[in-house]
Amino acid sequence: MGGIGINKFATNPVTDKLRSGQPAVGCWLSLCSPAAAESMAHIGWDWLLVDVEHSPVGFDTMVNCFRATQLGGAVPLARVPWNDTIWIQRTLDAGALGLVVPMINSPEEAKRAVSNMKYATKGLRSWGGSRVTPYIDGDYRTWTEDNLAIIVMIETVRAVEQAEAILSVDGISGCFIGPADLALSMEAKEIGPGTEHEAAIQEVLRAAKAVGTAAGKHCGSGAEVSMRIAQGFQFLALSSDAALMGKAARAEFNAVDFTGGGATSDTTGGKIYG
Repeated sequence: MGGIGINKFATNPVTDKLRSGQPAVGCWLSLCSPAAAESMAHIGWDWLLVDVEHSPVGFDTMVNCFRATQLGGAVPLARVPWNDTIWIQRTLDAGALGLVVPMINSPEEAKRAVSNMKYATKGLRSWGGSRVTPYIDGDYRTWTEDNLAIIVMIETVRAVEQAEAILSVDGISGCFIGPADLALSMEAKEIGPGTEHEAAIQEVLRAAKAVGTAAGKHCGSGAEVSMRIAQGFQFLALSSDAALMGKAARAEFNAVDFTGGGATSDTTGGKIYG
């Protein structure tokens, strides 16, 4: 029977970009909505990440978010709740092409994260196949050796102090700074240029450059993403689906003139809604 077919990919566009020194820009998915994921994927992000650590997403919904992301043309990633063997292997089997692993504070913990994502003889991941196997141009097990994006989170004072050793661990694709948890760990009362918090961020970037591993960070705006790219960051998240929706909704709501004295001209551009 004929059909529209499926697209097979030989490499992971995210790891390709990180290795070549290019930025890979994505967005957090925290609305737990495959429909939102599919809509977001068409924008042009390199990747979209399902936040399994800090959202109420269920496992079935996570799988459908991966499908929707892939259908829309972005690379499906996830942040797992912890550096846990079972969580990691199940999420990879569900179709993630890379994982962000939180709270990595030492080289030993980084090695465990890598081991959790690698098959024997290099790691602990159990063979059971993966949902994305039919989409891989080649053997999935072999493909994972060089193509899974393994991103460790640097988000504590201890992790910053050991950043160079953590990022020297074989198999790590890059790191991702969690600015909020880093601020909590530092008991930072201020963030931004000239603060100790920013100095810690720059120390992680220095360590990443020293060992040739990609550095990343969660950003609140497109302007910050541009600034971080100029500084040398590569794996960058721009806000989240929930935050972007809220920002647009607030802007439009605040533009409403409830007195009836505002502009009366049609500003829909001829489009019909509803």
